[in-house]
Amino acid sequence: MKKNPLPVRSIFLTAALLTLSSGGAWAEGLGTDQTGAENSGLTILNNATDVTHWGLGGGVSIGESPYKGYGSKVYPFPLVDFDDKWVHLLGTTVDLKIGSWDGVSVALRGRFDLGDGYKQSDAPILNGMQDRHGAFWYGPALAWHTAFGTLSGDYLLGGNKGERAGVDYSKSFNLGTFSITPHVGVEWLSEKYVDYYYGVSPSEARPGRPAYTGTATWNTSLGTRVDYSLTEHQRVLLDVGVSRLGGAIADSPLVGKRYVPAVRIAYRYQFK
Repeated sequence: MKKNPLPVRSIFLTAALLTLSSGGAWAEGLGTDQTGAENSGLTILNNATDVTHWGLGGGVSIGESPYKGYGSKVYPFPLVDFDDKWVHLLGTTVDLKIGSWDGVSVALRGRFDLGDGYKQSDAPILNGMQDRHGAFWYGPALAWHTAFGTLSGDYLLGGNKGERAGVDYSKSFNLGTFSITPHVGVEWLSEKYVDYYYGVSPSEARPGRPAYTGTATWNTSLGTRVDYSLTEHQRVLLDVGVSRLGGAIADSPLVGKRYVPAVRIAYRYQFK
């Protein structure tokens, strides 16, 4: 197993994964929903009282990298959560709230995925590759809250890194001080995204690493989050899941696995 340091870029990656990649269920468990009838309509026009919620915490993420020889990764991460009438912030994702109608909330999302990509020193298969960097992703996002669960999605642009769009469904079951939330998600990644992070240009080709041009693909994920309320203001969360990489990613000569498991545990204190 490869032992990796704990660079800042990996901490940002973990925070981003908490908000989306493992499904909106994790974000739903940490965030505060303000989609009630009193907040219906455009945010800028409604007269609902502006109530602020915020919390702090941290946790540990244990996961696999899809790149050959990269090994397992264990990273601590900070957890910052802020929510009011206008903005919701969780980790490296911020939503500017546009409005809510009959349980459907719409926002403009911005997300820093500074941990995406790699350095050529991260694994032997990457030696001689140009470093791939993270991106700022932005675009519309929405969530539909019903008695049967929450369906959420977004469509994000990342400049020269391409496009990505995801849909996630989750449903919480309350069991006293515990709640269990199964979640399932699917994410579309554009040709430019796959080629940037998993492609091999002709100048980067080596014996055992042929040139490869990525194409658009779909990733799917499945997992379960367990929440435990220690006190009125303190919560512990455990999320266990696995992602199945799309064929265009799994076929890359840089990639050594089709299924990528991840485990995350976090503690959060809600101040207000």
